Amino acid sequence: MNDKSSNRLKQFGDECIQCSACLQTCPWLDDLGLTPGEIAGQVLNGYVNEEVVQAIQRCSLCGLCSQTCPVNLDPSELMQTSREALVQRGKIQLDDYDLMQVDRDWNFFSLYRSTFGIQFDDLYADKYDTLFFPGCTLASYAPELTRTIHTWLQQQGMQVGFSEMCCGKPLASIGLEDRAVQLLDGLREQLNAAGATKLVTACPNCLHLLQEHLKDFELLSLYDLLREAGVQVQGEERLTIHDSCPDRYDLAAGKQVRALLSGHPLLEMEHHGRETICCGSGGIVSMIDPALSEQRAHERMAEFSATGADRCVTACMSCAHRLARVAPEGTVVHCLELVFATHVDYAQMAANVQAMWEGEWGAYNLYRLSQAKLVTKEKGTEE
Repeated sequence: MNDKSSNRLKQFGDECIQCSACLQTCPWLDDLGLTPGEIAGQVLNGYVNEEVVQAIQRCSLCGLCSQTCPVNLDPSELMQTSREALVQRGKIQLDDYDLMQVDRDWNFFSLYRSTFGIQFDDLYADKYDTLFFPGCTLASYAPELTRTIHTWLQQQGMQVGFSEMCCGKPLASIGLEDRAVQLLDGLREQLNAAGATKLVTACPNCLHLLQEHLKDFELLSLYDLLREAGVQVQGEERLTIHDSCPDRYDLAAGKQVRALLSGHPLLEMEHHGRETICCGSGGIVSMIDPALSEQRAHERMAEFSATGADRCVTACMSCAHRLARVAPEGTVVHCLELVFATHVDYAQMAANVQAMWEGEWGAYNLYRLSQAKLVTKEKGTEE
C-alpha cells in the first residue's frame, strides 16, 4: 500500500467516532455490521476477509452516508481509498473491471462508439477557447444530442473544441486513482496546447471530479449556461428530478435543472437533493454484482412511482441509462432531451449494449478488449 492510501486510512480510523450513524442510512454498511473506522483499521492492518472485500466493492460510492456523519466524514471516500489499497495488494482483480479501464484504447465506451459508427471527427479543433466535454456516456449513447449541444455552444459565441474522452471517474472508482490523475494530466496538456481557458461539461459526475483536478481552468456547467441564456422548458407533464450522487454536495446541477423545468409541475421523490439515492450505476457495482445494481435502480423507480409524476428526469446520462432499463418505456429522460426537444431511444441503447457482444462484432470486440493498451504514459516510463 502506498503512503497516500495508508495516511488516508489512518486519518479516517482516527477521526471516526464509531457512532454508527452512517449504518442507519446504508443497508449495505448495516448488513456488514462494521463502522467505517473499523473498516479503515482492517484495511490498514491487512486483516481484511473476503466479506469485507466484497462489501467494499459493492459500495455505490454515493456519499449518502456523509450526510449523517456528526464529524463530517465521508465514508464513500474511505471505500474508494480502501479499493485503492486492495488493488495494490492484489485483493481486487482488475480483470473484473476490464470494460471500465477508460485509459486504455479499447474500453466499453470506445468499443460502443466503434461498433455503432459513432464519431465526432468533424468537431475536433486545434485551437479553441472553450472545450466541450460532454462525458463518455452522453457522447456514446446520445451522439445527436451531443452534436446539438456543441452547435448551441457555438451559437453563444464560443470558439468550441471537443473531447470524447472520459473524466477518469471509473478509474478512481475501481481504485486506480493514480491512473485517473494521469488521464487528467493528458486533458490538461490538450487544453494548454489549444490555448483553452474554459471547459463546459454536461455531466454532474464529470464536473465534480474535474473541479478537484483542473483548478487552473474555468469549469462551467452546461446547465448554468442554459439558465443564463434564459432557457425554460414549458409543459403540462408532471416531472420529478433524480439528482445524481455527486450533486448532493453542492446541488449545482439539481438546482439549475429544476429552474430549467420550472414551466412544468415538479414533484419531489422521498430522497432528493442532499439525500438523493443511487440509480444503481454508482461505484461500477454492475461489473461485479449486476443484480445489486438492478435492485438499486428498482428502489429508485419505486420512489418515482410513489410521486405520481409522469416522467423521471436526470442530468446524468449514466443515471438515465440505468433507470430506463427497469422503467416503463418513455418514463425516464435526460434533462437535455427536454431542453433541446430531442429524443434518446433508451430501448435501442439497451439493445445495442447487448448486440455489441454478439456474433462477429462480439468476437471482434472481445479480441480488441484483450489487446487494449494504455493511452497514458505510466509514471516512471519514457515515450
